[in-house]
Amino acid sequence: MPLTTTALEAGQIVRDRVVDSARRMTKLSNEAHAATSRAADAVEDGVYAAKRAMRRGVAQLGDLQEEGRYRVKRHPIKAVGLAAGIGLVLGIAIGWASSYVPRSHD
Repeated sequence: MPLTTTALEAGQIVRDRVVDSARRMTKLSNEAHAATSRAADAVEDGVYAAKRAMRRGVAQLGDLQEEGRYRVKRHPIKAVGLAAGIGLVLGIAIGWASSYVPRSHD
């Protein structure tokens, strides 16, 4: 039995819809791949920036440590006095904080 014009048109419509759906799926797949790629690039950039900041921080800490050693060698009595003063202030603050007893509001 030969296909009628209506059956051929219906087949063409179905084929066109399938092709359109396949094109849309391909487009969505490409967009998802692009978004994933951008996210991976952003993570990689963040990791690089964090590592760079860590290296800078370590370098600055080393510079600070070297500066401290130089100042202690240059002015040892001043350094000992400063350390003693800081220790005294911290000791008083810790002692005061540990002896604080909250009052009840009866």
